[in-house]
Amino acid sequence: MKECTFCKIYKERKGIIYENENFFARFDRFPVSPGHTEVIPKRHFASFFDLNKQEWENFKPAISEVIETIEKTDLKKVYQGFIDQPLNEKSADFCKKILELDYINKKPDAYNIGLNEGEAAGRTIDHLHIHIIPRHFGDVEDYIGGIRHIIPGMGNYRK
Repeated sequence: MKECTFCKIYKERKGIIYENENFFARFDRFPVSPGHTEVIPKRHFASFFDLNKQEWENFKPAISEVIETIEKTDLKKVYQGFIDQPLNEKSADFCKKILELDYINKKPDAYNIGLNEGEAAGRTIDHLHIHIIPRHFGDVEDYIGGIRHIIPGMGNYRK
């Protein structure tokens, strides 16, 4: 059986930027926006619906505290470090694109918070992880509909 990427990261304590009793967080190495972070349960399981009562109680504080961490971090330094020691060429490309953004160290205007619940939803690692994606006005042409844009043509319901 292949070792779980997130279990290995936690075991090796690589890049952890936040931790509470049940969760840890790290900056995504393939960021879609500056500060894109993954919040990951320490216990190995795949489905959001398998959170136990204690994990559920620690979920909201984890999200809130990670957002505070994102907003206090020098993201230019983070992504330059990722480029200096890349996971692979694709990860370095993602980080280079982030460094080109003029709003890299500006406080986000909003956040998308979500997860891919199952392979058909896009999950590639079978260990629950919640994405916190900082958003800025102007980062996409049409923000109306937010995550609805995962299905082409179904994002903006006001048109």
